[in-house]
Amino acid sequence: MESFGLQPDGGEDAALAVLRAIDYCRGIPGATLVFPEGTYHFWPEKALERLYYISNHDQEKTRKIAFPLIGMNGFTLDGQGSTFMMHGLTTPFVIDNSSDITLTRFTIDYERSTITQGTVVQADESGFDVSISEDYPYEVSSGKLIAVGEGWKEPVKGIIVMDPHTKAPKQGSGDILMWGYYDRGTVEESGERRIRYSGFDHYSPENGDIVLLQSGYRDCPGIFVNNSRNILVEDVDLHASIGMGFIAQNSENLHLRAFNVMPRPHSDRLFSASADATHFVNCQGKIELENCLFENQMDDPCNVHSIYAQVSERHGEDLLCRLVHPQQRGIQVFHPGDRVRLVRNDSLLPYFESQVKAVRAINAEYMLVELEAPLPADVNGGDGLENLTRTPDLHVHGCVARANRARGFLITTPGKVLFEGNVISTPGAAIKISGDANYWFESGAVRSVSIRENVFEDCNYCYPFWGRGIIDIDPEIANPESFEGRYHENIAIERNLFRTFHPVLATGHSIAGFTFTNNVVELSDRYRQADELPYVIDLKACSYVEVSGNRCQDGVLVSRINGKEIQQLAAVKE
Repeated sequence: MESFGLQPDGGEDAALAVLRAIDYCRGIPGATLVFPEGTYHFWPEKALERLYYISNHDQEKTRKIAFPLIGMNGFTLDGQGSTFMMHGLTTPFVIDNSSDITLTRFTIDYERSTITQGTVVQADESGFDVSISEDYPYEVSSGKLIAVGEGWKEPVKGIIVMDPHTKAPKQGSGDILMWGYYDRGTVEESGERRIRYSGFDHYSPENGDIVLLQSGYRDCPGIFVNNSRNILVEDVDLHASIGMGFIAQNSENLHLRAFNVMPRPHSDRLFSASADATHFVNCQGKIELENCLFENQMDDPCNVHSIYAQVSERHGEDLLCRLVHPQQRGIQVFHPGDRVRLVRNDSLLPYFESQVKAVRAINAEYMLVELEAPLPADVNGGDGLENLTRTPDLHVHGCVARANRARGFLITTPGKVLFEGNVISTPGAAIKISGDANYWFESGAVRSVSIRENVFEDCNYCYPFWGRGIIDIDPEIANPESFEGRYHENIAIERNLFRTFHPVLATGHSIAGFTFTNNVVELSDRYRQADELPYVIDLKACSYVEVSGNRCQDGVLVSRINGKEIQQLAAVKE
């Protein structure tokens, strides 16, 4: 980088020099761009601008990009321990239409995130006061708190309550002051850099609690990968992002090794990414997460899924399909040659398969899809069309996830899944295996999942907000017992350690092939136990179930499998 006039720790805007360096490297196959160790700053004003539809982010926006790795092949970026400090609404990395890319040895951070952190300094029956440091500029207007950043102002729209002792979400708090709940409250200034909330009659933080005040949108993922393959991110720390930490869509073979999403060290921050740590949509090949730390992000550590396009109308042998959820619009879900299938929106069960012959995007919401085989007569509006080609294998090993908002690993892929040797402590379900053709429209049904030799440490301490059990298998099927078929298949949970206060280890429905074998349960007193949860394993509409060889420390644990109660973790086959 010194060849392009950029010095470490200079404080100037690095965007233009980096753009020139990337353009130069594009003409050199196998190039490595090296940064002398230091801190480099990036503002949006001179950054390259592109319009991208990014799944599970807010759409219809252009992105100002610090590192636009577009049309690159065989390229390595080596930060040598540098920090890339973002200012304003700058997207750090975009990897688009590229292959064989390595990002290594650097840190991504933001001078001012869209999250504001404060401390509850007084709480009483009428409300609570929050002290906010000068690191987080704000305004109070018409009873609302406005977060002020570098070139942006956004109203605060939710509060996550953090325990100052555990540095994690406070037990039972969940989203109790988020979304519509937050609208009940009003704000007024009550002193120097101090505000008072009133109007919440259902919940109040306590003195000393840390509150994370959320504002803004999912504008700037840390690393966005689009239509690319063979990507390695290694020894990279992300301390903040205005969106996902890492998200890839329509890409192949993605490897994250020691990609650490965590708060800025030596600071009082209790937040990192403002959404998921990692997210993968419509990918294929292999996804590998190795020795990663996912800590204090404001959503899940990982989500792997494809997208159900909703059938809107039939036009002869063409299907007019719709991307329903606003954060999925504009994503290219189908490509000519992809294998697809139709599923019923009530049962999620398939009834027709073919290959895509042609796709015509009408706009960001609608597309016309032509299939190779004639359509069946009983195609229904509202059913889902699912891509079976873009279904990656997933290997997660040696990772740690803790202290984040919401759940753990969301696994919704028919590829082979191996989840082993990880340590998970999440306020919701540690592993969630779902499927949904009615709200989030995230597909598809799993076919081979092995969850083995992991440690689940006091998970689901914000029950009931983010899951019924530590492992929660809950495809969105309203009446699973009314259908003969099963949505998910072959889920094996074996040789894990559940160290837990929470009595529910696994819940699920619509599964063919579920084994829970040779696991160890140790009881913990770290959190209060919920009284209304009697079943350690609770399954319905499941077939080929085996529970055997498990050991539990103390207590009588009762399971329920297809309506039958079973004492302890006794051997059972159903």
